[in-house]
Amino acid sequence: MDDRIKYIVALFLGGASMAAGYYYPAETFLAFTAGWLFIIPAAFIVYMIYGYTTYMNERKHRIEVTVTPTEAMKAIARREMELKKEKEEILFEESGKSIRR
Repeated sequence: MDDRIKYIVALFLGGASMAAGYYYPAETFLAFTAGWLFIIPAAFIVYMIYGYTTYMNERKHRIEVTVTPTEAMKAIARREMELKKEKEEILFEESGKSIRR
């Protein structure tokens, strides 16, 4: 039901703007220009401020979890660094061989 009302309102506003443009071309152009230059950016700024305040209010209700690394996590990280270093060394050696050929 809400969609039907939205479509009817949109059709009415579209028809009203077309009729206004036909009967009052200069005033309609000024209204369009004022809306484009002032009302739309003002609405955007208001929307962004509203979103920011909503975000800040909802942020209070979040749970933050901090995890301290265990020895197992540190060992995995060390092993990953060793594998990365070995891979870089192999790539470096292969690139050196291809340059010498």
